[in-house]
Amino acid sequence: MATSVSDRQVGNVARGDDRLRRFARQYTRNRLAVAGTAVLCVLLLVAVIGPFLVADPRQQDIPARFQSPNRHHWFGTDELGRDIFARTVHGARISLAAALTAVFVALGIGAVIGLVAGYLEGRVGLWLMALIDLLLAIPAILLAITLAARLGPGLQSAMIAAGLVGLPAYARLARGSALSVKRQEYVTAARVSGLSSASIIRRHVAPNIITPVIIQATIGVGNAILLVSALGYLGVGAQPPTPEWGRMLSDAQKYILTTPYIAIFPGVAIALTVIGFNLAGDGLRDAFDPVAKR
Repeated sequence: MATSVSDRQVGNVARGDDRLRRFARQYTRNRLAVAGTAVLCVLLLVAVIGPFLVADPRQQDIPARFQSPNRHHWFGTDELGRDIFARTVHGARISLAAALTAVFVALGIGAVIGLVAGYLEGRVGLWLMALIDLLLAIPAILLAITLAARLGPGLQSAMIAAGLVGLPAYARLARGSALSVKRQEYVTAARVSGLSSASIIRRHVAPNIITPVIIQATIGVGNAILLVSALGYLGVGAQPPTPEWGRMLSDAQKYILTTPYIAIFPGVAIALTVIGFNLAGDGLRDAFDPVAKR
């Protein structure tokens, strides 16, 4: 018996390794996904290590204001003489942390709502999805501005607003996946065996909807960065002197015609980050489900 159990364990490990190799092979075949992953790796490195290697992003040097890019200030200086390179590097950590927090909020709440609505259906599911549809009926940026303004301008308010605005996408995705998994034979068998709904959701439904949710979350980080940056640009997100990319664009708009580099570098940082997450998310989707690509 011990040998039989050991053989099964070895077989499960081998099958897991085979799946991992197939996934890695499929993912690396997508050159755009690999490029997006490379961009994200650089971004993560900059966000983790960069702030320790650059100057204080809040340090002002009025005599050195509006300097064009040079060997002392790689990205130039802004209207207060602050180093734009240092502010962009620090902004990578702030923007990434804000976006990840927003996605965590949206994923945590949305997935639970979708799971419950999809598995229970009935009146509970209808009311929960009616609430989600109500959120979808309001333009995302308008809802985010309203929430952020109501909570009070600040980076924390922007994160919460971005998370609540992104919630419906995860709820609808989780509900659709839960409805599909619910009709599988192993879920029916678990129900017949007497398991409670909570146990079935935890043991059988939730683990089988994780893949599409992860893919959505990867793409959702890019969308959250855009939304947090937009709120900062509009003045209801990060406040001065926080070196958040959207806030930097807002501060630079008055000087964009005379010193465009003040806006170019944070704008390029936002664009590259969003593109990186979108490409990585598309690669994950194609690697997990190569048939769907065709």
